[in-house]
Amino acid sequence: MANTKYNIILADDHEIFLDSLSALINQEEDLKIISAVKNGRELIKMVDISQPDLCIVDMDMPEMDGLQASETLLKLYPEIKILILTMHKERSLIRKMMNIGIKGYLIKTCDKDEFLFAINQILKNKTHFSDEIIESLVKNNGLEEDPSGISNIALLSDREKEIIRLLCKGLNNKQIAGKLFVSPKTVDNHRTNLMHKLDVHNIVELIRFSLKHGLAD
Repeated sequence: MANTKYNIILADDHEIFLDSLSALINQEEDLKIISAVKNGRELIKMVDISQPDLCIVDMDMPEMDGLQASETLLKLYPEIKILILTMHKERSLIRKMMNIGIKGYLIKTCDKDEFLFAINQILKNKTHFSDEIIESLVKNNGLEEDPSGISNIALLSDREKEIIRLLCKGLNNKQIAGKLFVSPKTVDNHRTNLMHKLDVHNIVELIRFSLKHGLAD
């Protein structure tokens, strides 16, 4: 029986970039590019027609940019998964994109392994934000008030605090599992519990909270 493929739409106004991304993604046995569009209006039209599993969207596009298109899509389809792939890393823009509900944010200089990892994380209903994006959010005075009380730290077990420290060093679930001699699924469960206890909703918020309250040391 044929493997199930996830359908993906690309949105970028540079044809060479679209071609190279399409070739990379289509090499993966469970991923399929069903459309490549050059502006936000085309993106919305294709989503209406095809209901993709994921949209990979650039910020700079004619007619309708990535922010406008993402806002419109998330209003029409609140569950849609959007990965931003751009050269922009301004804190205000990143926060705005996170607030509207995008699932991931990568800089175009990322390597192909991180790009494919981000796609797979998002298709698993997780999130992925590149290290550059996390650094942009937390450096200098970029930290905002965290959504959960500092008293919630007392709810954390020693193992959960250990996992936070490793996450803040940039390790993924598999790498953390290897260091702690547990399964990646166990690490994933701990991450879910951590976010619930600290009342944060994605890995970026978790790392921001951890850095602000000294849990990363």
